[in-house]
Amino acid sequence: MTRGRWGIAGIVVASLALAACGGGSSEEPVNLDPAVLCNSAGAQPLVLNGASCGSYRTTPVVVLYIVNPDGETSLCSGTRISATEVLTAAHCVSESPVRVIAAAFKSDSVATGLDAKNWVIHPGYGDGGRFANDAAIVRFPAGLPNPTMGILTSEPMNKGQLVYFAGWGLPKLESFAVGAGRVSAVSNNFLQIKYNGDTSDICSGDSGGPFYRLVNNRPGLVGLTSNADSLECGANKTSSFTNIQTPSMLQFIQANAPTAAYF
Repeated sequence: MTRGRWGIAGIVVASLALAACGGGSSEEPVNLDPAVLCNSAGAQPLVLNGASCGSYRTTPVVVLYIVNPDGETSLCSGTRISATEVLTAAHCVSESPVRVIAAAFKSDSVATGLDAKNWVIHPGYGDGGRFANDAAIVRFPAGLPNPTMGILTSEPMNKGQLVYFAGWGLPKLESFAVGAGRVSAVSNNFLQIKYNGDTSDICSGDSGGPFYRLVNNRPGLVGLTSNADSLECGANKTSSFTNIQTPSMLQFIQANAPTAAYF
């Protein structure tokens, strides 16, 4: 496959879906124990040697179904940041979708669809590059059962920091998963990680999912899944996450989700 920058949205779905690929450990321990990974996102492990998680009502990570004008449905992930707002990637909703639907779980096997009221894309999306300012906020008429995740502003991001990421994409459907790694680069647009088999990887369907740190055991949102230089789940690659600690991103979130929490 020719290498380039790829959005991580584009998986076509017929039902509910999952996220990140597992791996080993890095310099300082990157703990990939399923209980640690799932608990970081407010969920519980489903399997002993993986990072698939259950307790879907107790995580702020939301699965979104994007219905495009041609009737095709794709899947993205998002994070509930206030009572009625979900933060996701702009490229998930940039093709003029006719509907955006969140799965409101009654249990891990029963969910109803909640239609979004509207959505707004960062006004600078695509300026200076295809995935620049890759963020959007989806508004719902009523609250989802999930808790919210606060936005971490008190501690700036630095290379080498331990981070977690979560979503509902591949490698297998009908589940939710969490991964971990270390920041390899920090810029005004992106936070990046490199996958070479020793940590975790993002996959198709994870777009818009949270990139977060744990501060005193509290998850703090610092980015969201945007793109990678390969679509292959588990390939050696660099993955990029929209940096939401920048003034432009914080202003966008504050303007469109005024009750979001910061710490």
